[in-house]
Amino acid sequence: MSIIIPVGPVETAHLGLLQRLLDFPARRLDAPVQIVLSGCETATSETSCRSTDGIEYIQVSGSPGRAVQLNRGVARSTGRCLWLLHADSCPTPDAMASAAIFAGQSNDAARAGLLGWFPLSFGRDGPRLAALNAAGANARSLVLRLPFGDQGWLLFRDTFELLGGFDEQFGRGEDLDFICRARHSGVRLQRQDAMLETSARRYRKQGWLRTTLGHLGLTLRLWLKSRRKLRNPLN
Repeated sequence: MSIIIPVGPVETAHLGLLQRLLDFPARRLDAPVQIVLSGCETATSETSCRSTDGIEYIQVSGSPGRAVQLNRGVARSTGRCLWLLHADSCPTPDAMASAAIFAGQSNDAARAGLLGWFPLSFGRDGPRLAALNAAGANARSLVLRLPFGDQGWLLFRDTFELLGGFDEQFGRGEDLDFICRARHSGVRLQRQDAMLETSARRYRKQGWLRTTLGHLGLTLRLWLKSRRKLRNPLN
């Protein structure tokens, strides 16, 4: 399994995530586990090491942009199963166990065209009203079948490659574009039986109402943009 984490130029939240991932149940997989940090620096670079817990840590750097960084991280990874996590994700032991179960599927028919996602919860580093945003995100994921990238996507490499990875020309909202293309291609979405906590600091810094309204407007614009792209793939 390869865990891919895009990291911003001044990002530090991933340090807490790495600490949590020390408890990832690698023994359940009976296979190597990688953690790939994909940073954004002017110069292209790569380092790797293997810790005493048996997890391989790889750090790659190159041009910025979440789509570019995710594609670069996946290209460097070797795992059959991919877990795409945001740097400020805080997976619980239950979430990590659920990811290990997903990765351990041995039935090729079950693995083909499958994308797993986690119900979202927000940490205590933001306003209490952020709980409403988490509830809205989970309802959107179930009813509209639109889980976003901060919900810890799980998918197998052949599915990722079938979809051509993330569109590096799409701009902001690469996750919404990817999930729209996945659905259009018949990929099945699978809700995981564990919550994935993420940071709510953006709601605290930018204000709950302003951030919420901004997200709603942006989601609608990006969804329409992705739909137009699907109807006119050559444009």
